[in-house]
Amino acid sequence: MNRRLALIATAGLLLNAPLAQSADDVTGTRDQIWAKEMAIYAGRAKGDTSYYYDNSSVDYLAWVYGTPKPFRRDSLAASRATMRNQDKEKITTEFKDFSLHGDTAIIYYVNHRTMKPDGTVVDQYFDNIHVWVREGGTWKVLASMSRLQAPGGNAGGRQPP
Repeated sequence: MNRRLALIATAGLLLNAPLAQSADDVTGTRDQIWAKEMAIYAGRAKGDTSYYYDNSSVDYLAWVYGTPKPFRRDSLAASRATMRNQDKEKITTEFKDFSLHGDTAIIYYVNHRTMKPDGTVVDQYFDNIHVWVREGGTWKVLASMSRLQAPGGNAGGRQPP
């Protein structure tokens, strides 16, 4: 009886263990998520965060520059109204790195913002991380964190001026 239970337990562990992912799987997933990241920023440039909201997990949690504490998906939903007509933001985005483990992916990138959504000219660099999860076969943003680099800083690996 103990052997049978041990065999069943071992089979259950093996079936639930994440499978090793091929380089092609990693590259394909990275490219798919990177395209979603670019769509998020394309929407922001038009004053629209709907794509971001629509591609966020129901368990979304973020802590981004300018917010005193982490916030959930309901705040992301509210940003759709506050971003309307805020369509002047200019951001370029530089990929830094990517990690994939099963149905969880983490992407790192740096944004260079030269204009805020209201048209204010700035020269800001942000280090960003998004954690993505596969929900029902679709990649969704689960978590986000960003930090503003100090002026002349090199936190994101960019070369100092």
